[in-house]
Amino acid sequence: MTSRTQVLFGVLVILPMSLASQARPGRPVQPEVRTAASAERGVPPDLATLTIQLTGQGATPSEAGRLLAGKAAGVRRALAALGIPRDSLVNRSRWYWWRGRIETVPQPVRYVQRQTPTRLYSEPVQDTVYRAHDAMEIRIRDLSKLGAVLDTLMGLGLTDISQVQFSATNVTAAQQQALREATVRARGQAEAMAAASGMSLGPILSQAEGGYEYSAFRLDGVVTRGSSSDDAGTVVVQPAVSVSVTVYARWALVKTP
Repeated sequence: MTSRTQVLFGVLVILPMSLASQARPGRPVQPEVRTAASAERGVPPDLATLTIQLTGQGATPSEAGRLLAGKAAGVRRALAALGIPRDSLVNRSRWYWWRGRIETVPQPVRYVQRQTPTRLYSEPVQDTVYRAHDAMEIRIRDLSKLGAVLDTLMGLGLTDISQVQFSATNVTAAQQQALREATVRARGQAEAMAAASGMSLGPILSQAEGGYEYSAFRLDGVVTRGSSSDDAGTVVVQPAVSVSVTVYARWALVKTP
């Protein structure tokens, strides 16, 4: 597990006399210091997700749909042999219900010779085929099988494969660790700024978490393939998933005793 802390900003605010003159009579202006700090943790992923596009083409819509269903069934059988559960293979088509899943594809115009008792001529003919589309999301929880899954998909002739997205399903512990570190850092900044101004920190006026950011990692490049032997498979190096937290705080400034 890795960590990285980043200081966003720290501002010492002491109200000038022009503002003090606008304050209500008898109420002294309280100088204060405001800081913000961020901390980041790297969490090992425990889920990889990718999407494949499937097509089937036939002379009729029903034939195209049948060929598409056959391809999807073949993918499910092949991945089941690797130990990927059936409920980890989810349909993820980008079309709304069935609208647009069947595409009409006009073929190039061809010429067919016709003959009548009086003449011989060529007639243009344009055939139409039908292409059925679907998409399947594959969720891999045993990340040691990711390379084998990619090899299997490519072995089936599937090349329209999305980026692999790595994510972590439980980031609570990492978030709390980053939150504690960011809080300590924010106070350390405030103490340094107060000391540099010849003052000390007084009571805390407000403190808030600015929200935490969880970034799933996408594998953009092509994964490496071993070459030491003929049966070497795809090897995927798992990245860390980033969790970052930002803390904002305000302290009163008091004169150093």
